[in-house]
Amino acid sequence: MPNAVDPPLTPDLRDILGNLAGGLFDLATWINAPTKYKPPLPQQEMPWRAPGHKFTPADLGVIPFFEGLLLEASGEDDLLNRWAAVTANPLQFCLLNDVTGWRASRGLANSPQSGIGPSNNVLILDSTGHPISRRKFYEFCWPLLQAVVAARKQTGPVDYAALANDLATDQATEWPNSNTPSSSAFITRFVCDLLYAMLGMRNPVDRPMQYALLAELGEFRRTGNGYEPKDAADRVTQLRKLLTEVKPTPPSPAAAPVHPPVGSPPHDKS
Repeated sequence: MPNAVDPPLTPDLRDILGNLAGGLFDLATWINAPTKYKPPLPQQEMPWRAPGHKFTPADLGVIPFFEGLLLEASGEDDLLNRWAAVTANPLQFCLLNDVTGWRASRGLANSPQSGIGPSNNVLILDSTGHPISRRKFYEFCWPLLQAVVAARKQTGPVDYAALANDLATDQATEWPNSNTPSSSAFITRFVCDLLYAMLGMRNPVDRPMQYALLAELGEFRRTGNGYEPKDAADRVTQLRKLLTEVKPTPPSPAAAPVHPPVGSPPHDKS
């Protein structure tokens, strides 16, 4: 089992994951769509939009960031060992002297159960619903993913966009359905970690490229940004000025009367 200083990814696996990230997120096509919002920034502050450049997740340093997450997961293993002990004996750390009597007097079951997994307060669960670290989760996936890519390379270059779709829908026949985690569970977790890399402002690339996806989404909050009451007051002033420039909506036409006016001649009932 690797320890906290071992590289969690081999060069071959880094290459596969980088290509898979590009298949999952076709950023170049997205930002060049005719109706796509364009950040109101000078061109020199948007190197990902430079002529001739193809914007990819690699620009955002997603795989080095992802590898860092796997290294951080060594601390999760220690926590999960304690959770495993609590699951096996939920009351072993209870400080009450007579915990059995305390539970009985309140009508609680004689056999307590740990609710760590069902509480949804953990990041990843295995196929049995027990917490599992990110590193251990992916360790089950790597041989399966490498086998899928190796099998597809036998028929030519791998279409990673198609592969990503097949994995997400459990349609990759090279990934046996009997294996856990499923290919869709792997892709779901991998997409979440890629989004963390691209949006979390911790990705190991220089600014402004570090914030490229945030800028393309129109999100300009940054680590270290500070706003004071004066900033809010300025925005209120701008809003009031804008409201004075808005033309009032013309009144709606009067609705036709539903009942005859008071004092009208009675209807002829004959």
